[in-house]
Amino acid sequence: MRKAGLVLLLGVVACIAAFACFYFMGTAASRELMRQPQPELAWLKKEFNLADAEFARISALHEAYLPRCAERCRLIEEQNAKVRSLLDQATVMTPEIRAVIAERARIRAQCEAEMLEHFLEVSRTMPSAQGRRYLAWVEQQSSLRGEGMEARHRNQESSPQPHQH
Repeated sequence: MRKAGLVLLLGVVACIAAFACFYFMGTAASRELMRQPQPELAWLKKEFNLADAEFARISALHEAYLPRCAERCRLIEEQNAKVRSLLDQATVMTPEIRAVIAERARIRAQCEAEMLEHFLEVSRTMPSAQGRRYLAWVEQQSSLRGEGMEARHRNQESSPQPHQH
């Protein structure tokens, strides 16, 4: 009985060791990216084959853009809170609700324009072909593809589900 317990224990230890080895080998590349000076941008350097100088310029652009982006997000969230507060008390559409919705839309449009400006600036820092590929990628990954409520309508036209917003 002791021999069976020892064999079982060694088997469990071997399985744990094998798992740990596969885990560390499988995550080595990701862990290396996280050790970079700017891990949130390290994938960009690798994906677009950027030289150190190009990556440094993009990193500086990113650092300069972040505070402006955070401020716009704060302003949008402030407008969202106002809308929620007004809707908690409303039973009809009011001029005040319309004004807050319009202001939120204005801030979002400004945010989108400044985001596009940032993406274009980043793309100009890259070699031409890589810059075009980067712009195509950010268009698909960001709000620049323009899919808001209109995309929901397209999707609902192709499916017989009830209309919802």
